[in-house]
Amino acid sequence: MLIPISYPLNRGTPLYPGTEPLTINPTKSLARGDAEEKSQISFSSHAGTHINLPRHSCPGGGSVSALLAPEAVFAPARCIEIPRTGEEPIRIHDLLGHLDAVRNARALFVRTGSGRIRESDPEAYAKRHPWVHHEVPGFLRMQNPALRLLGIDTISIATPSYPEEGTKVHRAFLCNHPHIFLLEDVDLSYGRLLGEPWILRLYPVVFDDLDAVPVVALAEFE
Repeated sequence: MLIPISYPLNRGTPLYPGTEPLTINPTKSLARGDAEEKSQISFSSHAGTHINLPRHSCPGGGSVSALLAPEAVFAPARCIEIPRTGEEPIRIHDLLGHLDAVRNARALFVRTGSGRIRESDPEAYAKRHPWVHHEVPGFLRMQNPALRLLGIDTISIATPSYPEEGTKVHRAFLCNHPHIFLLEDVDLSYGRLLGEPWILRLYPVVFDDLDAVPVVALAEFE
C-alpha cells in the first residue's frame, strides 16, 4: 500500500518567507498549424514538500543529481511524535524516549502537529512554527551513523525568528559527515506512519544539478 505524504504544489502553497511563489503563465503555440494552449511554470526549489541536499548550505556540496536517483528509496523509515506549538524547538531530550526508532531508521520523521494549521492558518505555518536545535544532528549521528534523512511536518527545520540558528542547524545536518538530507513540509497526518517501519520513496519533480527540489513522497507499507 502506498500513501502520499507530500503536498500538491500550487499557487496557494504556504512558503517560507522570501521564497518565490509558483507562477503559471499560459502561452499559445502554433504547433502543427493549430493553436495550442501551453503553460510556462516557475517555482522555487524550496517550494512545497522538498528535499534539501548539501549544496543548499555547504560550499561544493553535492546536488540532487549527484546524490539522489530519479527514484530514491530509504528503508526502514520511522516516524516519531514530538508535539509542539508555536516556535518551540526540538532538542536532544525530546528524542530520548524514541531511541529505538532513532537507532533503527534510515529515514526519521518527526510529527510535531504543525501540519494541522497548514490550511487554516498558512501565515503561522510559514512564519511561527516548531524548529530543530542545532544540537540534534550530532546526537542523531552518534545514535545512528546509518541515518540519511530527517523529515518533518513543518515548512522548515528553521524559523524566521532565529536566522543564525537556522543557518547552524542546516549546516550541521547537511555539511557534516555522514550527510543527513532534509525533507521539509511533509504531510505526516496518516496515523499508521507512527510505530511500525515503512519504506520511503521519493521522486524529484526536477532531476538536475540543484541544491533542493520539490518531490513526490510516498510511504509504502506491506
